[in-house]
Amino acid sequence: MDNNTLTTLAFSLYSNKGTYALLLGAGISRSSGIPSGWDIVLDLLRKLAIQNGEKEVIDYEQWYQEKYGKAVDYSSLLGEVVKTPTERVNLMKSYFEPTEEERQSHLKEPTKAHRAIAKMAKNGYLRVVLTTNFDRLLEKALNDEGITPQVICHEDDIEGATPLVHSSFTIVKINGDYIDCRFRNTAEELDSYPSKLKNYLQRIFSEFGLITCGWSATWDKGLVGIIRSIENRRYASYFSYVSNYSEDLKELSDFRKGNLCAIEDADTFFTELNERIMALEECDANHPLNKDIILARTKKYLASPQGNIAFADLFESEGMRAYNRIMQYAKYDFVLDQNTFQAYLKIHKEAIDTLIPMSILTVQWGKQKHFESVTDILLRLAANPITIGSSFYENTLKVHYWAAISMLYAIGIACVKYSKFSYLNTLFHLMLPEYSSPDSSGRIYFLNKLHPCYWDKDDLNQLNGTNYKTPLSTILSKQLRPYFQKGIFLESEYISTFCIFEYLLSLNFKHIGGLSYAPDWAPWGEFRWRTMIFMRGNNDLYSTFFAQAESQKNNWEPIKQGMFDGKYEVYEKLKTEVDDFLNKHVYLH
Repeated sequence: MDNNTLTTLAFSLYSNKGTYALLLGAGISRSSGIPSGWDIVLDLLRKLAIQNGEKEVIDYEQWYQEKYGKAVDYSSLLGEVVKTPTERVNLMKSYFEPTEEERQSHLKEPTKAHRAIAKMAKNGYLRVVLTTNFDRLLEKALNDEGITPQVICHEDDIEGATPLVHSSFTIVKINGDYIDCRFRNTAEELDSYPSKLKNYLQRIFSEFGLITCGWSATWDKGLVGIIRSIENRRYASYFSYVSNYSEDLKELSDFRKGNLCAIEDADTFFTELNERIMALEECDANHPLNKDIILARTKKYLASPQGNIAFADLFESEGMRAYNRIMQYAKYDFVLDQNTFQAYLKIHKEAIDTLIPMSILTVQWGKQKHFESVTDILLRLAANPITIGSSFYENTLKVHYWAAISMLYAIGIACVKYSKFSYLNTLFHLMLPEYSSPDSSGRIYFLNKLHPCYWDKDDLNQLNGTNYKTPLSTILSKQLRPYFQKGIFLESEYISTFCIFEYLLSLNFKHIGGLSYAPDWAPWGEFRWRTMIFMRGNNDLYSTFFAQAESQKNNWEPIKQGMFDGKYEVYEKLKTEVDDFLNKHVYLH
C-alpha cells in the first residue's frame, strides 16, 4: 500500500476508534501454513478417492459428483470420510492445530498480521472482525493480549450474542469454525446465507467502515451480494490485494466508491498500520497543547465542588493510557543492556509525562477523594506484571517499576512542598499483592518493593553509563526537577525538599517493619551524602525542617498529621536507629 493511502487509513482508524470492521480471508493465515478451505476439500476428496481405489484422478470434484451423484459440500464429504461428530472434529484438527514438529517451526501459529490486529484491538481501534476462515489464530492472538472475544460461528449464535455496541470485541466466522464442522465452502453454500446471518452482516456493513485483507471476492458470491445491498455507507472502504486484484474485487470497490489498495502481504500491511497508529498516539501524547489542555481540565475539576467524578474519569483515563503504554512493552525475558535500558526509560518517562504534573496539582489543591485516584494508578503501575509460567530475568524486571518509583518520588516531593504529610503517610503504608496471580492473597508493603536501593548501585550505574554514589536517587532527582520548576524556583530548595522526602521514606521504611531478614537495614539516597553538605551550610531547608521536630515535638507538622503514629518519641527512636545504621554501614565513595 502506498504511503499516502496507509497514512489516510491510519488517521481514519485513529480518529474513529472502533468504527471500522475487518473482513479477512484465507490470505491472512497463509504465512502460518494453514491450508485454505478449498485446499482442505481437495485433500479430503483425494483421501476419499484413495479409499475407493482411485489413485489417479484428474478432477476430484467431478469424480465425486459422478461417484456419489451430488455436488461437493462439506457436510456430505465429511460424512463419507468419517462417521461420528468426534471423528469429524479430530480429522479437522489435523489441518488447523500444529503437531509438535510444526510448533517447533512456528507453523499454524498466529502470524504477525494476527498479532498486529490483536494489538489494535487491545488499544480499542478495532472491535469487529468478519472472517471466512475456519482457524482460530486470531482468537489465540487476542487471548495472548488478554482479550476474550465474542465469537459467532453460526447463525444460531446471533440471538444470544451481546450487541456489538456493548461487546469489547466480536469475531463473526461467516463460514463456520473447524471445531463446529458446520462449514460453508462450496460454491452453492457460498451463494446465499440464512436470513438471520444475512441481516446481521447487513447491519455491520451498514454501520462500520470496511477493510478487507486476504479476500478476493471471487468465491463468496452471497457475501458480495450482501455488501452490495448496503446503500447507506457511513465510513470508507479499503479493499487490499497482493500482486493482482481480481475483477470481482475491483467491481465491488468501484460500487462501494472504495479504495483499491495494493499491499506487499498481510503481515507487512497490518504491522505497518499498527505502527502508524502508535506513532499518531505517541505524537498526540507528547503534544504540549494536549498536555496543557489536560492540566487545565485537572485544575478546573479540582476547583469545582461538582468536579469529583469528572476528575476521577480524567485521571483514570490518563492513568490507563500510561499503564497500557508501559504494558505494551512489558516483556522481560532478556538480559538488559545500556541500549534497552535507555529505550525502556524513554517509554516510561513518556508514558507518565502528563500524569506526573497532574499528580503534583492534585497534591497541591486536591482533597482525600482526589488522592484516591492518584493512589489507584500508582498501585497499578507498581503491580507485578509477571504471570504464572512466564519467563523473565530478575534484573531486567526491575526496569518495569521505573514509572511507579518516579511517580512515588514526584508525589512525595509534592507532599513535602505543600505540607501534605497525612497523604504522604498513606503512601508510605500502601500495600501491594505479592504476586500477579488473581488467587494470590499475600500482600507486601509498597516500600518493601520500591525504595531508593531497590536496584543494585553497580548494576544501575553500568546500565546508565554513570558513576553516581546513589544512582537511582540521583537519576530520579534529575528526571523530576523540570516538573517542579514553577513551584520550586531555587535549585537548593528543590534538593532540600527532595532529600527531606527521601529521609522520611527511610524512616518510614523502618517504621513499617523493614525487611524481615534484615530488621536493622534501611534504604538511603542522595540525602545520605548531602547531609554533610547541609550541615556546613546556614539555615538550609533540610536542616531547618528536621530541627523543627526537636523543638516542636508532637506539634511538628508530620507528626501532627499522623506520621510516626502521631508520637514524637516514635520518630526520635526511629531516627536514632536509622542514623546509627547509616553511620555504621553505609560508606559512599
